[in-house]
Amino acid sequence: MLPIFFTIPKFLGIGPIPIHSYGVMLILGFLAGMYVVRMRAQKYGFLPDKVIDMGFWALVGGVLGARLGFILQELPYFLSHPKELFSPQFSGLTSFGGEIVAVVGIIIWARRNKYSIIGILDLAAPGYLLGYAIGRVGCFLNGCCYGGVCSPNLPWATTFHDAKGLHHPAQIYDALMNLVGLGILLYIERRKLVPGRIAALMLILHGTSRFIYEFWRAGTEDEVRQGLASSTYWGNLPITQAHAMALGLIVIGLIWYFIANKKPVTTTQDTPEMKAA
Repeated sequence: MLPIFFTIPKFLGIGPIPIHSYGVMLILGFLAGMYVVRMRAQKYGFLPDKVIDMGFWALVGGVLGARLGFILQELPYFLSHPKELFSPQFSGLTSFGGEIVAVVGIIIWARRNKYSIIGILDLAAPGYLLGYAIGRVGCFLNGCCYGGVCSPNLPWATTFHDAKGLHHPAQIYDALMNLVGLGILLYIERRKLVPGRIAALMLILHGTSRFIYEFWRAGTEDEVRQGLASSTYWGNLPITQAHAMALGLIVIGLIWYFIANKKPVTTTQDTPEMKAA
């Protein structure tokens, strides 16, 4: 773990300023994801430079949505501590809130520019998986979202701050599963382009990864308080809230995938210019 990469010394009365690894990895993830999007833009009929604007909308929506989702998730706490709603550290984010509002931002951008919403979501899907995987490495470095207690015989068993014992580096597991999903999407994309298929598959693969990953994190409320788990089951249910959200993504993806497969198939060489949805 390395929560802070380095600290900028105090200068002219400003600082010292710690450079947090989580924030750095989020930025790197965004840049890497946008690189993948930009390099594939022409395949979908978009101007590479134009999709950079789309990235801005996705970034702003993602950050605000992640914060809003966390506030709603921890609403009783924030009602008791209203001053922390707008904390300068902006600490406390949830990925599902970021995903939902980021998609809203992308849709707004596509509508304003009269672009195909399905086309831009297909284009953005692989980039999102790459950015997400890099962001999970940030979680690992930060020491949050860790997995359950594991055997000391496991070569990669990890010690996290605020956590007792050795734990599964579940953040890395999740990152690797999403990278496998990225490879699957790019492979399928090279063969055929069916409007909506790539975005639908992304929901299925990402949702499945998150569903599996959550089992490593989940524990009882007592285990969470003791630092033995970083997520707790949803009431008396054998799943967490993240499990339910992940299942929702999978179901939406499956429905979308079957609908998309009924559409005409185009190859990557003769893809028409995308028009407004």
